Amino acid sequence: MKNYPSTLFLTLLAVTLAFAGCKDKNNGINEGDVVFSGQLRVNQQEKIILEELTPSDLISIDTLLTDNKGNFSYTLYLENAGFYRLRPLEGQFITLAAEPNEKIFITADFENIRGTYEVTGSYGSEILWKLTRKQQEGMKRADSLRAIFRENRFEPGFDELRNELKAEYNRIKEEQVEFALRIIEENPSSLASILALYQFFEDKLLISESDYFEYFKRLSRTLCNSYPSNKHVINLKKRVNDFKREEQKRLRNEESLAVGRMAPDITLPDPNGNQRSLSSLQGNVVLIDFWAAWCPPCREANALLGELYEQYQDQGFEIFAVSLDRTKEQWTNAIKKDNITWLQVSDLRFMNSPVVDLYNITEVPHYVLIDRERKIISRNFSIAELESLLQENL
Repeated sequence: MKNYPSTLFLTLLAVTLAFAGCKDKNNGINEGDVVFSGQLRVNQQEKIILEELTPSDLISIDTLLTDNKGNFSYTLYLENAGFYRLRPLEGQFITLAAEPNEKIFITADFENIRGTYEVTGSYGSEILWKLTRKQQEGMKRADSLRAIFRENRFEPGFDELRNELKAEYNRIKEEQVEFALRIIEENPSSLASILALYQFFEDKLLISESDYFEYFKRLSRTLCNSYPSNKHVINLKKRVNDFKREEQKRLRNEESLAVGRMAPDITLPDPNGNQRSLSSLQGNVVLIDFWAAWCPPCREANALLGELYEQYQDQGFEIFAVSLDRTKEQWTNAIKKDNITWLQVSDLRFMNSPVVDLYNITEVPHYVLIDRERKIISRNFSIAELESLLQENL
């Protein structure tokens, strides 16, 4: 019994030391924890939503409540690094790249979190802050161009100004691409670089696998070494491998779509549900027109196609139009509105239609001209080039 107090003391000391061993010596938090905290400029207590951004979903984590001065703090255990979003109940969000053992601190105006936030304590989150700031700077410049466009669209000499505005807009987009690529080059071991790959400008994805595949491949290889079990890295690796397979398939298809090769046959339903085949038009020079009602350049081209069809139909010119629309109503309304009289078919499967892979279609409009024996004359030409091609081949 005399040894009991000392035994108890030693036991408690061991437990205390064990818990202390789970603390991060620098941050004073439990091993694996990340702390989201900050101070928002508010007029009262406010609620903030914390969400996890996974490769396929957005998962709600919790609702945080600030005090009257806008202070908040929330601790979350992480097994691996990930992406998280903070947002008010309504309004824009900010994205954070969180690592275990980080203390992420945010300051912002509650009414304009995305436009005013600053972040410290997280290297990856600071990278995302830079991307956000660059994106907002570009969008502000783009808004100025649109204002100039609206103010001057009825003025003399507007065509020249419109071309200048378009060129400046393209420069802004190119700057956005260059900035995102530079972020990736300078931070090849940061998970945040994945979101630089997926950066949007307005509603357009800036960096695609087809144009910048080396960046996807190189980043995937580097991050697989740093984060071998991370779900975002695994997803990136899958995208890289999927693209490799699709590219090999595309290259094989390109060989079968070379000039002089027989055009693959297409059989799809017309608006009345009747199956119609490209091969049924053999004996004519046929334009295969891949288009969609939701595509403004396609709709503009329909007017010119109508003129050319009327002019050259008697000489053996036909159009086999394949719609990549989603709904029959959308498709048939466009046919009626654009006064289309040539053959129309669609399986209404959008870009999931088998014809997309069959003809290596990456965007619409997409044109293929075939001769009277169904052999390919030309592909990927502009609507402006069509008439000269018809004159050469009819």
